[in-house]
Amino acid sequence: MKNLTIILLFLLTSFDVKKARIITVTQQYNRALITGQKVILRNGASTSDSQKGILNKDEIVTVLDSSYPNNRNEAILKNETNFYTENSGNFSFKLNRGKAVKVIESIGNDTYKISFKNVNGSIGVATIGGVYLDFINGEKWYKIQRQSGLTGWVFGKYVQEIE
Repeated sequence: MKNLTIILLFLLTSFDVKKARIITVTQQYNRALITGQKVILRNGASTSDSQKGILNKDEIVTVLDSSYPNNRNEAILKNETNFYTENSGNFSFKLNRGKAVKVIESIGNDTYKISFKNVNGSIGVATIGGVYLDFINGEKWYKIQRQSGLTGWVFGKYVQEIE
């Protein structure tokens, strides 16, 4: 556990050093273990926030903060999924399990229309059963710091606090 110590100096009178008090406030940060493979470090607590880096399985990080955002249109794939072009319906690309997708709409009978935007800008869509999605609405996100000093947000499913 790392400690950050801040010393505050309160002056009781104009600038009389004899009457000054020192108060120490200690903020404790927990360390954590990254439990997933190639976990994305993001600028904010949402899968729509830009990527800052990739974390490795078993990497040790420092937890700076946590949040439970309302990401109601986001989910993570539980299995490999084919995506198609929206207009023609032709096969476009395949995503592995663990990828974050946008939930466009509920079609009914626990079936959802989802989308994913590739780095080249192409957007693919798929129809998938809810059992194959891990919805992340209101789930915990961690603001972490790598040993290199790089900070960002990680979905809580891939973080295990160890201290």
